[in-house]
Order: sequence, then C-alpha cells, then structure tokens
Amino acid sequence: MDIAKLQKQLQAEHKALDQKCKFISEIQALMTKYGQSAEDLVAILSAEPAADTPPAKKRGRKVDVKKAAAGIKKTSAAAAPAKPRKKMAPRPLRSFKNPKTGEVTKTRAPQVDKVIKNWAQELKVDWRSLEI
Repeated sequence: MDIAKLQKQLQAEHKALDQKCKFISEIQALMTKYGQSAEDLVAILSAEPAADTPPAKKRGRKVDVKKAAAGIKKTSAAAAPAKPRKKMAPRPLRSFKNPKTGEVTKTRAPQVDKVIKNWAQELKVDWRSLEI
C-alpha cells in the first residue's frame, strides 16, 4: 500500500513538472519571437516600472504597494493633493410672466420655482409656456 501512495505522489509531481517545462518552453519561444532576453522578461514582470516608461493608469482606489503588503492602507491625508474643481457656469437667468396678472419673475431654476409652479397650476398650463 505504501508503494501505491508513492506512485500516485510521483505521478502528480511528474505532471506538475511537465506543466512547468511546457510553460518555460513557451516563454522561451515568445522571448525569441520578440527578441527579448531573460533580463528583459524579469524587468517586465518586476513590480517597479522602468524609469523611461510612464506608469500605467489604473482605476479604483490608490493603495501604496509597500504599505498594503504590510497590511496598512494609505490614508487620504497622505494622498497627493487634489486639483481644485472648475466652477460650472451658472444657469442662465430666465424670465417668466403670468398672463393674467402681468407679474414677471426671474429665476435660474424654473422647474423648481414655487411661484412659477403655482402660476402653471392655476392656469392649467405647462410652466414652459409662461417663459417670455
């Protein structure tokens, strides 16, 4: 019984070794196809980018690799200062007139203006039709 277990273990190790050899041969074929050396491959696979290439843009939270490995997350105070947001242009000032009373009101947000809503409700029209 001991021999059967050893044979199964040996077959599993042999299969894993075959997979590793196949992977290595495929990598070597790709390296020769693209003219890369083993040092180039190590540089490509290393965690730190080369000095002459810009870092790749990633989405999501930014976490310091060294601190993440130590289990410490980067705080927002230690993050790079954020750019100030550009102010949006203000909405245009629009004028509305009540046709019954002749009263005029000006607003930047007519869809939420209570005066215009009341006029439209009284006259049973859409508020857009009251614009001058």
